[in-house]
Amino acid sequence: MKKVFAILVLCAVGLTFAQSPSLAEPAPREHRGFYNSMSFGFAMNWFDNSMEDLDKDGDKINYRDIHFYEYFGTTSMLGEFKFGYALGNLVALHTVFNIALYNGTVDHYEEHYRSVCNSEGMCIEIPNPDRRDDEVTSSDGYNIRTYLGFGATFYPFRDKNSPLNGAFVGGSVGSILFVEVGSRESGNGGVGFELELGKEWWLNNRLSIGFGLGFAHFGLVWSTVESHRSDNVLSLSFRLTRG
Repeated sequence: MKKVFAILVLCAVGLTFAQSPSLAEPAPREHRGFYNSMSFGFAMNWFDNSMEDLDKDGDKINYRDIHFYEYFGTTSMLGEFKFGYALGNLVALHTVFNIALYNGTVDHYEEHYRSVCNSEGMCIEIPNPDRRDDEVTSSDGYNIRTYLGFGATFYPFRDKNSPLNGAFVGGSVGSILFVEVGSRESGNGGVGFELELGKEWWLNNRLSIGFGLGFAHFGLVWSTVESHRSDNVLSLSFRLTRG
């Protein structure tokens, strides 16, 4: 079924390209050639981050200390930039970079465990009686977050007289880095994806303005536990596009 779907998509793209004398030659009010889009807007960011410290003896874990960070913040200073090339008034292939400073709150706490083994070498993990778990503490936190990826934006409605002309759907894959600063600092990196849906209107033959609704999700990769290794962003942005 997947192969059939892929063949149909390739056929549709091929037929679309065949209708155009040139894939990338600039044309009035069409996405061809050099493509540049800048977006600025509002966003919400929430992440569940963790830092796991292990005391190991070979493959055996003697002690495990886990620091948990649960963050929620907002910003009105999200900036995103796309640079690439548009083909056939249908798809733009581009790099993506965004950066934002979020203001919010972070809940942080700790849990401590140790391993207890019997004479046969079988071990179980129990709360460490020598260290008391920290209770949940909330504090203000600023989160500086960046994303770098590669993706594509599709403009499926090519008829210039259609009210849907300029509607787009886009996506990218890439990696993030963030540093959260508050009463306790935390940071991490991750890999994942961004999705965006929106609409543009032409100002002249080469420039258009519009808006986009975006969602991004990433899995965190450094010293995390299974329950706390995700980062998410929901955004509303206003964009200026050339090409």
